[in-house]
Amino acid sequence: MKYFIGILIIVMLIFGCNGSVAPDETQMITIEVLQSGTIQETFIVTEQEDGVIYPISFDNQQIGEIEIATFNYFCGLPEDNTEVSFRVISRKDNNYTKFNGGSHLDTLRIDYQLDFDAVDENLICGTMYDSLDGFIINASFSVWQDSVFIDSLFTDNIGRFETEIEPDNYLLKAVLMEESFETEFQLMDEYADYYFDYYSTSYKPNIYIYPQTTINLNVNISFPKSGKVIKSIPEFPKQWQNLQIEPDGKINDKYDYLFYESIQPNIFQKTKGWVVKLENLTNFFKENLQQSGFNNREISDFIEHWIPILTDSKYYAVYPQYNKQLEPLIQLNFSQHPENILRLTYLIVRLDSNEIELTKPEIPSFERKGFVVTEWGLIFDKIK
Repeated sequence: MKYFIGILIIVMLIFGCNGSVAPDETQMITIEVLQSGTIQETFIVTEQEDGVIYPISFDNQQIGEIEIATFNYFCGLPEDNTEVSFRVISRKDNNYTKFNGGSHLDTLRIDYQLDFDAVDENLICGTMYDSLDGFIINASFSVWQDSVFIDSLFTDNIGRFETEIEPDNYLLKAVLMEESFETEFQLMDEYADYYFDYYSTSYKPNIYIYPQTTINLNVNISFPKSGKVIKSIPEFPKQWQNLQIEPDGKINDKYDYLFYESIQPNIFQKTKGWVVKLENLTNFFKENLQQSGFNNREISDFIEHWIPILTDSKYYAVYPQYNKQLEPLIQLNFSQHPENILRLTYLIVRLDSNEIELTKPEIPSFERKGFVVTEWGLIFDKIK
């Protein structure tokens, strides 16, 4: 059986914050191993068993294994509530690897007769996974070697691919809006699992809606290059339908904005931006948001939330993602289309110094006129 290749990242799967866990409480999940629907073995996995591998045998013959991976993550921002995400990596000889994720007190069932798909041994194939979300689905990559384009590679809706490319060392690229995700890629001559940091998390985008008269509105979010909403207030997508919106932005007489967080491919522009010193962040964001077209309430919401969080680096590189960069990755869809939409998400990179030089971006013009929607958010780049 082919084991992990390349750069293996112990992975996590974010399920959102479904409840708090006491700091001194051992977090655990239950795993039930089945054969044709019948439970053969049950065991409890705790957070201390990160990296433990359990052999799976039937009729006194090992046919596979289950590996446990855990990841401590912060439930919400600021970082005030740590939980553990469990990833159960199930392997079976001559079959595609299965990945299951769970959180505290979940029960995962893995049927070694019914849950696995056999690999065609005549094909070069594999499955791509990301450290945030597991499967890298419906992705398109160009394959390069020594600066020469070789071919394209595509994953399906569960991250699997087949290719006629010869096994060798390559560079994978996913290009969008002239920005490129790149990673080294060693294509094996047998089935293998491949791990890349392909996705990024967009934190706390707030959507403010200002119709000219009271309206009922459906709001949806789509991800053309794959992705999903992982948190929202109110609950997406069910409670984002038939919203009553007042001209002052009040939603259902309860909310001042729609809140969500999402994961999507990390293909954002990282060439134009600003380097900002820690103590200058407040003034920078106030001025930049105002120049972009946000009003005082929207700016205050941003400052109140993010300034207490952005405290762990001397400098920050701030790369703005405007409508043009966001629309190909995260689309906002309205049952009544706004006349003017302002979207701005800052991609933030922590820096130890201000030695890098960036080209200052041109701030797009925006007119708050007619039916207006505004949105701000933030993305932390994985590279410091």
